[in-house]
Parts: sequence; C-alpha cells; structure tokens
Amino acid sequence: MTEPTYEKEVRGYFADKAEAYDDVDLQPYWVLSDRLLADALREDVISALPEDFAFLDAGGGTGRWTSFFAQEAPRSTGVLFDLTREMIKVAEAKAAERGFADRVRFVQGDLADVGDTLRGESFDLAFNFHNVLGFVADPEQTIKDVAGLLKPGGLLVSFLPSVWHTAWFNIAVGNIDEAEKALTRRGRFTDTMPDMHLYDVQRIEEMHAAAGLEIDALSGFPNLIYPGYQETQLHGSTEQLVDILAGDDFERVLAMEKRVRKAPGIAGRGNNLFVVARRPA
Repeated sequence: MTEPTYEKEVRGYFADKAEAYDDVDLQPYWVLSDRLLADALREDVISALPEDFAFLDAGGGTGRWTSFFAQEAPRSTGVLFDLTREMIKVAEAKAAERGFADRVRFVQGDLADVGDTLRGESFDLAFNFHNVLGFVADPEQTIKDVAGLLKPGGLLVSFLPSVWHTAWFNIAVGNIDEAEKALTRRGRFTDTMPDMHLYDVQRIEEMHAAAGLEIDALSGFPNLIYPGYQETQLHGSTEQLVDILAGDDFERVLAMEKRVRKAPGIAGRGNNLFVVARRPA
C-alpha cells in the first residue's frame, strides 16, 4: 500500500530538516519561547507528577523536550515516538551524549497508529509540542489514542499552533489568502511547509472533552512579542527581534511574559496555545 500523499509530504519536510533542526536554539525569539515553555512545564506539570514518572514524547523529533524531562527528572523513563528515522537518529545521539539513553526508548511510527504500536503500555505524562498536532491527519482521533495510553490521573500536555496567530502572521507578511484560510483552522506560515491543523480555544475544549480529558490549564505564549518571517526558517533572525532581545532586555521581556502567562482570557494572544489536560482518576 502506498504512503498517503500528505503523510509523505510531512515525512519529507521533517526528514530534510533533521540535522539542522536544533539550530533554532540560536534564534533569540525561540530561546525566549523555550524558556517560557520550560517554566510552564516545571510549574504546571513536573510538580504534579511522581519522581519516577513515565512519559511519552508524541512526535518527539530531535528529542529537545525528551531531553528536558529526562534531565529535569533523573528518575523518569520515557518513549520518544516520531515519524522520521532522521529525527530519531539525532535524538538517539543526544540521549547518549547527555547520559539518559538507558532511560528512553525510541520508536519510529505514525501517530495515527500510536495506540496500536504502544498497546499495553501506560504513561503518567504524554506531550506534543509546537506543530505536532498540526501535522497529523486526524488530531481529534490522535488525542483520543494518546489519552488511551495515559494512566488514571495522567497528564496530556500540548503546545499548539494558533488560528489567530497564523492569520496575523500572514497578514503581516502580506499573504491575505493564507490569512483567510487560517480562519478555517487550516494554514501555514510559508509556501514550503505542508498545511497544518490550527487551534483555537473552542476546538481545544471540544477535542479534549471528546477524548474524556479534563483541562487543568489553558494559556498561550509568547503573548507580547511575535516572530518575524526569519523565525519560520532554521537559520537567521529578524534584525528587530535580535535588537529587542539583546542583553538585559531579554530578561525584562521574559519577566513580562511570565507575569501575563496566566492572565484571564490571554490565551488567544499567544503565538502557541499551551494545554494541560488530565485523564480522570
């Protein structure tokens, strides 16, 4: 049976980026975003888990966030599940270099099959970050499948591409057709990437309820500063953002972002939407 066209497009898109994917760590805007995500994970997620929690990194790519959890929680164990062998090779090398390869297993597969592939396993935490749920064929079903792998009381954490930010971004770069499309919950940032599923608060609430999950936290960030076109690329940064986030001003902007992260109603301003949901005990 031939691989479906969309899955093949997504697989190729990420396979081509695997070796250079972690170069986003050199872009000040994404450093800021990652600092905010790490703080949110410590505050809202790790604090609610046992010390020896088991995790599933669903669509884990090069293992950037598997590395975070494995190093923050040295008694944790996990599975990184990803579509592309190229990404997994980078993740495996990272685990070996950072000393947690004995605690993480790497599985190549399509998230459409994750429930069958990992049948019989269970996790205290499952997470998917950035555009993972943008690039699956059926995100509502994927959420149900991942939720089915959670232990009672287990957490599902998502960091999702936003309808509103995608529309704003495309207007900002003069692509009105893509901005209009984003409001239908489908879209992209550049013409070299596959279309993504996009999310708003209503869709998030409905898909988690359908999966039998209760939302503990729903916010978005960064809220006060947005990426430019160059931040959609693996290399380079928007000059104005480099200037804004230089020196002590980086920490000042970070502090402001932390102050507003849980402000009522702010989720829709976020570049990405952050969700912590729980399987009822």
